[in-house]
Amino acid sequence: MSQKKYKVYFALVILFYLAANFAHPVTPTLIVERGLDSSLFGVALAAMMAINFLFSPLWGKLCGYIPTKRIMLICGIGYAVGQAIFGAAQTELQVVGGRMFAGIFTGGMFTCFSNYVINTTLDPLQRGPNLTILVTLQNVASAVGYFIGGMLGLISVETAFLAQVIILALSGVLLFISCEDDTPYKHKPEKALTLKDANPFSAFAAAKTFMTPMLALIFVIVAIGGIGQNSFEQCFNYYIKDQFGLSSAYNGIFKAIIAVVSLITNATLALWLQKKTDTNRSFVWIILGCTVPLGAMLLFDSLVPFVVVDVMFFAFNNVRLPMLQAMVSARTTAETSNSAMGFYQSMNSLGSIFGALFAGLIYDANPMLPFILAFAAFVVAMFFSVMYVGKYKKEKSQNA
Repeated sequence: MSQKKYKVYFALVILFYLAANFAHPVTPTLIVERGLDSSLFGVALAAMMAINFLFSPLWGKLCGYIPTKRIMLICGIGYAVGQAIFGAAQTELQVVGGRMFAGIFTGGMFTCFSNYVINTTLDPLQRGPNLTILVTLQNVASAVGYFIGGMLGLISVETAFLAQVIILALSGVLLFISCEDDTPYKHKPEKALTLKDANPFSAFAAAKTFMTPMLALIFVIVAIGGIGQNSFEQCFNYYIKDQFGLSSAYNGIFKAIIAVVSLITNATLALWLQKKTDTNRSFVWIILGCTVPLGAMLLFDSLVPFVVVDVMFFAFNNVRLPMLQAMVSARTTAETSNSAMGFYQSMNSLGSIFGALFAGLIYDANPMLPFILAFAAFVVAMFFSVMYVGKYKKEKSQNA
């Protein structure tokens, strides 16, 4: 597919990610205004990510059987329905139920976005840059979506959710209308999809068709990084509301700053690393760049250092994500890429489950504990990253 056609696709991806983040900055306000338990900010997201984790490989498998754009339509509308339930919730159970329903479809949409790029980018050399563009747009649009959601939250929590539901459903419809049928670009499965394949756990068993020791290490790094990122991010959003009394607008403003910084780092540092370095080695420095700010945060308890660390962490984290995704893609084939991307999304979700859940559960004991968990997770991710580089060097020497 030509780069010109990708412009429309990327524009609609931006629309989706804007809307997907409208609710995040107002969630702490929803919890406080409706008198819900404070741990819900982490527990509800963990429930959503748990369902996301279970269904992402299944969506990845389905991408091999039916047009990816049809799955985008289903997932866009399904996600909108789940968020409508969440926005109308008055009890803890209703919040968790709405988030879980939405989780079925979020994994499908995220898996489709990367699979569509991989399937329709015929030039292998362009695949990495296109994935970088995709993740860059995700990070920047998500941050801008936070800002818009925070501003809408000044009107009311319900306003933010209403806008989100409408645009999520609309984006699913527009993606279906405008995207190509990617079936001609995909490897045709040898057998028909069965009820057994619809079992989410059987989809995980399919990982044996593409899994290697090196891929397994990358997936471990992705999962542990997900723990650190979500423990930090979810706690930060609630912390500034709970400890500093800031409105949803501040959450949005901080994310808008991150959007600008992320756009600069992805347009410069990320692309330079992909073109000028061996990312199988250089990604370690990006992991270190995520780890150091989280460690520095533990030394302060005032607002300004927290915000500086927030921006610094996401500047590196938003480079980390496309690098790891491109590393996975480079180790797959046309036959296994769809399933591998679904598994990548699941590992990301797995980290999100534990990061968000633990952050919510340990926050009441000490508001700083989730930040300590985030730092510890990236220290462990750094350890596995160094291990990966060592094995990669050995792999290169053996193949030389």
